[in-house]
Amino acid sequence: MDASIGLVTINASWSHLALALRYLRNAARAAGFTRVWLREFTLKTPLWKMAAEIMAGSPRLLGFSVYIWNREETFALIELVKKQNPAVTIVVGGPEVSFEAGPPSPYIDEVIAGEGETKWVELLRLWAEGRTPDVATRARWRSYGSDLPALAEPPYRPEDYAGIADRLAYVETSRGCPYTCTFCLSALDERVRFFHEPAVRRMISELVAAGARRIKFLDRTFNLRKARVRELFRWLAQFEGVQFHFEIVGDLLDEELLALLEQVPPGMFQFEVGIQTADATVQSRIRRRQDTERLFAALRRLRAAGRVHLHADLIWGLPGETLAQIRASFEQALALRPHELQLGFLKFLPGAPIRALIEAEGYVFQDRPPYEVIAHKALPAHEVSALKRFEEVFDLYYNSGRFRFTLERLFRVESPWAVFAALAGHFAREGLLLRSHGLEALSRHLLACGQAWLPRAELTDLLKLDYFYHHRARRVPAFLRGQAARESETVRALRKADPRTALVAFAHEVELGREGACLTPSADSVWYGFTYPEGEAGYFFRPLLHRVG
Repeated sequence: MDASIGLVTINASWSHLALALRYLRNAARAAGFTRVWLREFTLKTPLWKMAAEIMAGSPRLLGFSVYIWNREETFALIELVKKQNPAVTIVVGGPEVSFEAGPPSPYIDEVIAGEGETKWVELLRLWAEGRTPDVATRARWRSYGSDLPALAEPPYRPEDYAGIADRLAYVETSRGCPYTCTFCLSALDERVRFFHEPAVRRMISELVAAGARRIKFLDRTFNLRKARVRELFRWLAQFEGVQFHFEIVGDLLDEELLALLEQVPPGMFQFEVGIQTADATVQSRIRRRQDTERLFAALRRLRAAGRVHLHADLIWGLPGETLAQIRASFEQALALRPHELQLGFLKFLPGAPIRALIEAEGYVFQDRPPYEVIAHKALPAHEVSALKRFEEVFDLYYNSGRFRFTLERLFRVESPWAVFAALAGHFAREGLLLRSHGLEALSRHLLACGQAWLPRAELTDLLKLDYFYHHRARRVPAFLRGQAARESETVRALRKADPRTALVAFAHEVELGREGACLTPSADSVWYGFTYPEGEAGYFFRPLLHRVG
């Protein structure tokens, strides 16, 4: 069976790797189909270039993996390919086509819903024999959750390792989720299945040996089996210089696991923890089982230990949640000081149970991807628009990690919600939301807004500290310089001897604490040196700050 068979997807960025294509390739080859190849593109690649690359493989059958981020581009690519070669058979699969009543495009021949390895091989065999699937077979292929494959072999093969050091390697150790949150497709899973543990460890070892330095686990609930995950964390800790990303259920973190995580190498692990909402009533509406108090206690403990990078999620636009409730959840979540707090908006994914509430909750949402909420009966459209502005400036200032010292100081005199609301208002009034912003521009805007709460001299030094502490820099921006400071002989000598250290004059004595900086006014300029680490520091970047002279 040597017909040319291509598997194609469009990734969000070049650094991503399509795990699904590799599973399907391996299943096809194991079934005896020898000429199965992959093509991965990005959203930035012109359609004609994608089509030309695909057609160079002389395919007789093509499988496309379709997701929320690539649906429109993939359907346009399929049309182009099919018009160039009407004889090629087009098969699609993935979350974006798993709940279609029929083929979502006239250029598509077959649809596979849900986990596709078993159905894919069945389709290839019928196709190779020249047989047309009957109505019942097609209906089964389009049935989500049917014909689940055995989870035996990992997806990667030696041919996948070229260039892995510069890309994000995705890994699964399980499939499925025991929770039934209505906004998520995982609510449809009936059980959780695990891959063979020795095979998982062998795959990770091979990825690291091939140069992988960023590995993301796609398990929906990575810490479901506590004893298993403890042993796996201990085992992973041996891979110095590798970053591992996990989706964790925070209220399942027990004492033994938390104690272990207080000892892991700093910056090696990142946890993505879904909070979604801190409001118990809203949690009930979306069928979310969550012990919020226990979750928050676990995150506070991890944050205090300073070993694990914490990425928390909130979802705005949940059923019945008002702006006041949204603000309350935000303030509770931000009080934990996660390194990142993603402010997402509810999406009505095809097949997700949340769609059953559309009429009762008065939802208005986008008909096309990303199917995002526009309004509901407790949250009018103008409030959603204001929240979108809020989210944008929050990402620029808090999630960027570039303004930690300045923001912490502002939070001592004003609520975080008020700070970011003021910034959002400033950006809207000045027409800044339609522009891109570099670090210097962002610092200037924060300086302009922040003077409502702090003296300019203190704010300037805080921004200067953030500027040099959170990214490698060599010069002080003009708007932060103030009056020229006299350099002592010690400063001049150090500048000449060590040009890699940035030497900066402050109007305050600077003392760094775990979460913020304490600035004490000084009669004379105080010089500090910032020495940056040579290599990467995992999920944490921390230069050495020392007083000079």
